[in-house]
Amino acid sequence: MFLLRSIDWIIFIPTIFLTALGSIVLSSVSPGSFPQQFIYLAIALLTFVLFSAVDIKIIKNTSPFIYVLCCILLLLTLFTGAFIRGASRWLVIGSLSIQPSEIIKPFLIVFLAHLVSRGKDPKRFLWSFLVFLPAFFLIFKQPDLGSSIVAGAGFLGVVFVGGAPIWWFVTSILLFVISTPILWKSLAGYQKSRILSFIYPAADPLRTGYNSLQAVIAIGSGQLLGRGLGQGPQSQLAFLPERHTDFIFSSLSEELGFLGALAAIMAFGLILYRIIVVLKRVEDPFSQSLLGGIFFVFFTHVVINIGMNLGILPITGIPLPFVSSGGSALISMSALLGMVSGISTKLKTYSKQSILIS
Repeated sequence: MFLLRSIDWIIFIPTIFLTALGSIVLSSVSPGSFPQQFIYLAIALLTFVLFSAVDIKIIKNTSPFIYVLCCILLLLTLFTGAFIRGASRWLVIGSLSIQPSEIIKPFLIVFLAHLVSRGKDPKRFLWSFLVFLPAFFLIFKQPDLGSSIVAGAGFLGVVFVGGAPIWWFVTSILLFVISTPILWKSLAGYQKSRILSFIYPAADPLRTGYNSLQAVIAIGSGQLLGRGLGQGPQSQLAFLPERHTDFIFSSLSEELGFLGALAAIMAFGLILYRIIVVLKRVEDPFSQSLLGGIFFVFFTHVVINIGMNLGILPITGIPLPFVSSGGSALISMSALLGMVSGISTKLKTYSKQSILIS
């Protein structure tokens, strides 16, 4: 009963809906990944409940140590990680593959919120930036542009809600613009091709523009009600690449149609709305900064994945939360939303206590 009381059902129900929707689509387009995905789903459910039930102060106090451990794992990934499709992002231990760039996200956000919420000294934003840099650099070097963007969004969410002055953001944007040539040279060849093909994918429809064009075709072919499970030609005949991970939204749209895609988007919208509601109700600076970071991370994941499936954003390899196949991202997102759930239910408990006292 205690575990059930620690869950915010307005967060939990759409999360379960998305995992169910993702499981249905995965069973159709990638049956081979499904047995292992069940294990990931069980671990993710346990993670959500655990992070919801545990006192957020415990997570806050342990976050620096886990963050350092994750940075070590990221460093190991650069030297001993599995090199797949031009990137070294996974640590392989027996039959288990771990993606440290996903695991670090919740603890990075918690640690940054911890630093930003300590006192009123403006230097706390500088310290948070210095803590953020190692994780960002190690993720970017894998190379993993998508996770780098998500980590950056989380950092901005934490410091923005934490009260960073406007000039700080202007300076950050200027530094980013100035460093763009350096960042461009640091990108892998396939990443440059993805960005360039985004501008005009039809210029090379069989190579650099292939993924984007096939994703858009799959979405369009689904129409209102979809082709039906197992009936989508783009997904079933493997015209659509990475149909179970990066382009799961296109698979979903093709087989379940506009209505299925709309249902998923509404579930994401409900989760994001709930995070904002909880953020407005909390009063302590740590929880506010933490929720700001979580909102930005989740929002960035959803918008970039759906945007690249629709062909309106460059392809960056970001999974769709709770829908795409994979374990590390699923567990990471479960931890983030579990913390939102825990903060929300604590608010309800405190409000009831204050009513009784008054």
